[in-house]
Amino acid sequence: MKPTICNLLPIPDLFKSKSILCIQPHPDDLEIGTGATVARLAHSGIPVTCLTVTDGSAGTYDPTVNRNQLARTRRLETEKSMHSLGIDELIWLDYTDGGNLPFEAVRSDITRTIRRLKPSTIMVCDPWLPYEAHSDHLRTGMAAAEAGFMSGLPFFCPEDLEAGFEPHKNEIIAFYYTAYPNTYIDVTETWELKMAAIDCHTSQFPPGKKELLKNYLATKASIQAEKQGCDLVEALKVLSPGHLHIFEEAWQC
Repeated sequence: MKPTICNLLPIPDLFKSKSILCIQPHPDDLEIGTGATVARLAHSGIPVTCLTVTDGSAGTYDPTVNRNQLARTRRLETEKSMHSLGIDELIWLDYTDGGNLPFEAVRSDITRTIRRLKPSTIMVCDPWLPYEAHSDHLRTGMAAAEAGFMSGLPFFCPEDLEAGFEPHKNEIIAFYYTAYPNTYIDVTETWELKMAAIDCHTSQFPPGKKELLKNYLATKASIQAEKQGCDLVEALKVLSPGHLHIFEEAWQC
């Protein structure tokens, strides 16, 4: 078989992760984007930590809601939902929800978390998703991608070294909410855990929206599974840090 450029840098195996740092812009993004995969990874014995960037306080259509109370409610919902997936270690950056994330500050916070926890794998929403209009997603995804690529360099965020956090080079960066998947995870056995986790989030769903979301996710998972020989699949873009810099074919790999 003729070698291809993508074969020069193989796609990593997510299930060879030693530990995983999952990053989400808002409470509920991880569950919606890849909850069944995370449950399967966690239940296989891989330690998983979830970092939530914003407080979720803009997640309502009701102008009478108190934002501080909503943030507290969404934290409780997330604690419950993550526990159902098998995740007990949660980190909150508590930036204000609503599209005004300070990119460099978020990138620095994620970099320090990577250096502190030293995960082999990072999971985050794909910042290259076409038509994504929420800048919290775009900035979180790009901040995490850059942090994952650069956190092994001692002169990137050097203040971490002064604080005692050594550089750390992770091995895998996996993107959920992606339009360019290269990895399909059989989640037939953990799908109900994903649904249970989504059910924990009630504060931001108008009547009927949650069932519409769940039907959409199940339909997509079923369609994607047809070529994989199973019932339900979650699709991810799994790359190594080396794919994320001057590797023009990365979107095709």
